[in-house]
Amino acid sequence: MTELTLRVAPYVGHIECPNRSMAKGRSLAFANSVRSERAATFDLESTFDRWLGSLDARPRLVINRELKIVWQSNKAAELMRQPVPLRLNEGYLGADTDAALNELAEFIEGVGEECSTLLVQGNERKHWAMVMALSPQEDPSLVCLMLNLSVPHRSVEQSGLAKALGLTVCEARVLDQFSRLNSTREIAGNLGVSLSTVRSHMKQIHSKAGVGSAVQLTQLVRGYCSC
Repeated sequence: MTELTLRVAPYVGHIECPNRSMAKGRSLAFANSVRSERAATFDLESTFDRWLGSLDARPRLVINRELKIVWQSNKAAELMRQPVPLRLNEGYLGADTDAALNELAEFIEGVGEECSTLLVQGNERKHWAMVMALSPQEDPSLVCLMLNLSVPHRSVEQSGLAKALGLTVCEARVLDQFSRLNSTREIAGNLGVSLSTVRSHMKQIHSKAGVGSAVQLTQLVRGYCSC
């Protein structure tokens, strides 16, 4: 038994060394693979951020502490007009009431490196703008803003919703008016049609969208048209 043990021991020792080497090789290969995957993930995140930024239609602004516009996204001025309570006015960020403007100025003065939010409501409190703001560490005199508005950032046609639901031109116009929080009577007046015509179009829109309430339709429109 002793002799057998002595003969086997060298053999066992002989096969252990290659296995350790292989294990080390596999560990290194796995570590390299993980590093590669992490690098690829970072690249994908950067690509996704750039892609998402190009698609995001929300107004984006850079202003100084005196509310002067330093930079604005392409359609910011177009989106920030009545009935939205915030707007661009001769190179400055303004509001539709003195009270709202004072509240905004006080908010901007206190914005730091952490994201802060402010809800600005319009005169009739029907429309609003939610302001998300932070100040870059590199230049504390500036404030970066992104706005969520009570009105869609894209029309029903521009967003592709009209095509997705198979809406007629008239139905798309009615849905655009609805998306701007207009009542049936307001839609009829704005489009120059009767109340019964608006109700008929809305019934067809509900059917094509597969929704059972105005709340569900509003959520669908905002999901399509407000990003």
